[in-house]
Amino acid sequence: MVLNGDVRRYYRDNPLMVSSPFGGVDHVNDTLLRNVLATLDISLAGQRVLDVGCGRGYAGEVIEAAGGAYFGVDTLASRTGFKLTLADAEELPFANESFGRVCCIDAFEHFVDQGRAAREFRRVLRPDGCVFLSAPNYANIAGLVKKFSETIGGYEKNTWAPFRNWQPQALEQMLTPSRVKRVFRDAGFPRMRWIGHGAEVGLGLFPWIEHSRMPEALRFRIQRFWGLVGPAVARVWRGASLHTFWKIEV
Repeated sequence: MVLNGDVRRYYRDNPLMVSSPFGGVDHVNDTLLRNVLATLDISLAGQRVLDVGCGRGYAGEVIEAAGGAYFGVDTLASRTGFKLTLADAEELPFANESFGRVCCIDAFEHFVDQGRAAREFRRVLRPDGCVFLSAPNYANIAGLVKKFSETIGGYEKNTWAPFRNWQPQALEQMLTPSRVKRVFRDAGFPRMRWIGHGAEVGLGLFPWIEHSRMPEALRFRIQRFWGLVGPAVARVWRGASLHTFWKIEV
């Protein structure tokens, strides 16, 4: 059984695996983050914003620029110029209804008890608040590859992901839109809206793009193809994308 301490040690020893479509170790795709928040109609101005699983706190730049007050929570202390609290998502050290927004950007799949974490999000949110969630999505070809690879023993359960040449993760759980909906509805969130990410349709439908044995010239051609058609595919089939973005309301 994977425990929170195992995940903590993994990301301490593999800091380059801390990444998402919005950024990672030393950068932030602020344009994408602002555009996604606007599309989901999530305002930050005047809000106390809790970023759970914040990594190096790169989202704080965007949140504070938008007029929000940023608070980060993670299990590891890392380089950040923002307020950072060391804690697990399943036991947040904050009072009830103390935040207007909770962000969880590509960390939810690593939480040992996702239901408990979602209930903690609900507890610390004000009645008019919402959660912004970015999470990997395996309701696509990448999910089939993940299930097959872990079933036949090529990877241990909950470790396969098409990131960084298919490097095993500490706890990469099989998230799908239906699972996200079920977990958050059970936690007391009745309203949800979600979108796909056109730039990652290629990874969702052809995860071999990131395999270490993929020839570089072929990788470039495949990426170029999916870069052209991915946004259109995501509008028709949101689940084709490797990541999905959510507004989850109380």
